Amino acid sequence: MNRDVPLARYALVAVLGLVLLVGAMLLVRPLIFSVAPERGDANYSVAPVTDLANGAIQRELLLNESHAIAGERPEGRRAAVSVVISEPPVGGIAAVSAWSVANDCAVAIAGDRLRDCAGLTWTFDGTPIEASAPLRRFPAAIRAGAIVVDFTRLAASGD
Repeated sequence: MNRDVPLARYALVAVLGLVLLVGAMLLVRPLIFSVAPERGDANYSVAPVTDLANGAIQRELLLNESHAIAGERPEGRRAAVSVVISEPPVGGIAAVSAWSVANDCAVAIAGDRLRDCAGLTWTFDGTPIEASAPLRRFPAAIRAGAIVVDFTRLAASGD
């Protein structure tokens, strides 16, 4: 009988320890997310900089919410967009919408330029070659080795 008492105590201590651990996890987890920086569409990590080693890249992205970007497609409560990211000759990072507003169709990488369904072309930074208007450009930067884009606003001409 004496042996059963210590085993019962150890079992009770183990169960109480497990309950306390689970309780601590339930309290700490929300605190971690309340302190962490917001990861919204104004601070969207698109790709590592190393992905640009072979030239411009095109990405399909799922944004947290709609921003009325031309070519945006609804995906439940979120919005899908296509963008082209490149390093322009003048330096920096260019992130442009892969959607032709002129012809209301997708834009794709075609060799050394971007081309839409009607054959209009742009440079990788959205400057018209055989088009009348530039592609929509978003502010972009490199942070900690990642390309970060702000989808909540369009880039100013100097961005």
